[in-house]
Order: sequence, then C-alpha cells, then structure tokens
Amino acid sequence: MTAPILIAVDGGGTVSRYAMRRGADYSEATAGPANVSSDFDGALANLRLGLEKLGLSAGELQDARICMGLAGVLDEADAARVLNALKFPHLKVLDDRAIAVRGAFLSSGVGALAGIGTGSYVACLRDGAVQFAGGWGLALGDEASGAWLGREALRAALMTHEGAGLQSTLVAELLKGGPARIMRDAALADPAWFGQIAPLVVNASVTGDKVAMDLLNRGAAYLSDTLRRIGWTDGVPLVLTGSLGPVYKPYLPADMRANLKEQEGSALDGAFAYAAEMP
Repeated sequence: MTAPILIAVDGGGTVSRYAMRRGADYSEATAGPANVSSDFDGALANLRLGLEKLGLSAGELQDARICMGLAGVLDEADAARVLNALKFPHLKVLDDRAIAVRGAFLSSGVGALAGIGTGSYVACLRDGAVQFAGGWGLALGDEASGAWLGREALRAALMTHEGAGLQSTLVAELLKGGPARIMRDAALADPAWFGQIAPLVVNASVTGDKVAMDLLNRGAAYLSDTLRRIGWTDGVPLVLTGSLGPVYKPYLPADMRANLKEQEGSALDGAFAYAAEMP
C-alpha cells in the first residue's frame, strides 16, 4: 500500500513553513507571512506558493492529508474561511499556537510554552487540555513580542525626546531621523514593521543599554506573570520558542530558568501529528 502524503504548514506572521512527508521522502519549503486575520488574501497567496514549492502535483495535493496551523485563526469562522478558499478535501486548519504546543510536548503531553516571535502567546498543557493566554495581536496585546519590543522602543525614544526618558545608544539610533519620521512611519506600520526594530533592542541589551534591558525585563515579567496565572508551577517543563524565545531566558525568574527544557518537536512536527490522525 502506498504511504499517504502528509503535509504540515506553520503559518506565522513573518514567514510560513511547509513540509511534506511520504514514507521516507521528506521536503521543506518557505513562503511569506500567513496571518489570515491581518491579510487574508496575502496569506492565501503565500499558502498556495508554499504548497507549490513542495513539488507535488495537483492530484497529489488533493489526496494529501494537510494540517495548517495559521496565525490569525481566531475561531471556527476563520478556519472555515480558509477551508472554503483552498478547497482541499483533506485539510485541517488550526490556530498556529495549537500545532506549536503539540509539537513541543509530542510524547509527554505536559508542559508550558511561551511562543515569542513577531507576536506572542503562552500556553500550559496538562491532562490533555491546553490553557492559552495572549496572542491577541499588537493592537490589543502581544506583550514581549518582537512587534511589542519595536513599538515600546519607539515610545521610549519619543519620551527621551520630550525629556522624560533615559538617554541610551538605542534611543539615539531610533531618533536619528527625528520624531516626525517615527510618527510618519509608525502611522502606516504593521506588526512586521515594528518587529524589524526588535533586533536593535536585543543587540543593544547585550552591550548593557539600560532602555533595551528595561524593555526585556518588562517583557519577561509579563511572560512570568501570565504563565503562573494559567497554571505553570515549579516542576512543570517550560519551553521558549520563536525567534525571541531564547532572548528572554536570562530575564526570567530563577525557578522558571531551572525548568527550561528543549522542545520535543517543532510546530511542523505538531502539524504532522494532527495530519497523521486524519482519516
């Protein structure tokens, strides 16, 4: 019997990742962002491109078991919209947080996770049930995320311009074009644009920049407080994922640092696990 084609998709707000498994055959591809709330048409275009890059025929895609974990899937209506647009007969659409948590604790089924990239969320998995917090987008939350760091860094720079904030190398860099430029750019910016400032914050923190370190301490405090609120306790494994996850490690409380573990699998592994369960 021919091995089924399994496809896993991790659609983030900055980049989307694709993987195909058929028996011993395996391939991966990437495409642009796939946030179906902030840019549905752009997300669909990137999803189609990413699937095309896997090199499967139209018939093979119709036969494949596909699981997509996508940023911006806030409820069943969002998932249905994607299903109706793509029209694959064997397609499961989930929030991207779900595949990340499943992948992180593939065998143990117990742990907490903080996913910190352009956006952010935290989760606690116990007894087969997941409690999520965050992930509401930059307008309403996403504390500690790359987009949040970028926005808060610009706010700090403007405060310094007004004489109410700290002087620092980071602030001086951000104010090079003047406050008017910050306002013009920010007025038209999306989370990905703010997220491009996050590496400046991280690099500045390494040199001891007080503004940058304060931002990371604030982000870490949010992560710590929220993880405890949704059920993390000492002894529960904690995983930091996303491009900024490792950055927060030294800023977390000692009890959390003591419980940090490597994830068992990736978000793509989590999507593969869901795909393998499809009839």
